[in-house]
Amino acid sequence: MGLHGRAWKATLRVMSRPVSISDQLARNAARQQDAYAALSKALAAGNPSGRERAQAKITELAAEYQRLSEALKFSELEARDISTPRARKPGKPLRELALDALDDLGVPAAPALIADLTAALTGVRPSPSRFASLRRDEENAARRNIAARPAWVVPAISAQQLTAIPRLLSSSSWDLERRIIGARSTRTDNLRVAISLAGRLAHLREAGAAEAKMVERLLFPFARSIPGAIEYGQPIEPLRTTDAARAELSLIEESDLDERRTAAAKLSASSPHVRLWGWPVLVDTAVAERSIR
Repeated sequence: MGLHGRAWKATLRVMSRPVSISDQLARNAARQQDAYAALSKALAAGNPSGRERAQAKITELAAEYQRLSEALKFSELEARDISTPRARKPGKPLRELALDALDDLGVPAAPALIADLTAALTGVRPSPSRFASLRRDEENAARRNIAARPAWVVPAISAQQLTAIPRLLSSSSWDLERRIIGARSTRTDNLRVAISLAGRLAHLREAGAAEAKMVERLLFPFARSIPGAIEYGQPIEPLRTTDAARAELSLIEESDLDERRTAAAKLSASSPHVRLWGWPVLVDTAVAERSIR
């Protein structure tokens, strides 16, 4: 398995079981060192494409490091007040609410799911229809200065066409493979959402937080689709749901990973903007003219 495969497998492990933010920061720092080493090698060899890839990776990892640093601050606040699920300020901008929810879920998600999770954890549900204009605003702002923010709300990318999937949102701070959607990705990502929500539910129950009921309701449709994940008529048991989801995920995640990794390799040599928003959709003008007639 190549470097990208190992990195993505590590990401899957982070998504499948709790890993401390400090450990994630340490891993990120090590990966930044590797990226700088690759940049030095490319510069010494006079390799322009290698230099661009290394610089893009450094930018991506730096953005991820900043977001993890912010998450560490939030977790430290949680330690002071365990009854608060996350330190989320009222009146937070929509883009920040979206990035918070995406970080919780760990996979590309539809606006409705992002809105539902935000409502479960904050009590305020943004309208899903607002995310379409948010995505356009993010792309326009990034065109002016792509380095202006540590992370952008971006669409998921189709593994087949390498074009945007507007109905699914993701974070630009994620690895490219994680933002790509292949033939099996809907199922594998749903399993990862179940694992993520089950972990959040366990944490909230332990804290005695009122938000636990809302998260359990949000988890139920995902858990119901997993054989053996729940016992009908009984409260959801997070560990049972997690074990069942991991068991099914282990059967299909490798083939899903292969497809994502292949698509990522094709897209990785593109410009930074294309890596975030995908290739433009090509319109067959002959077919369009016939349809007009």
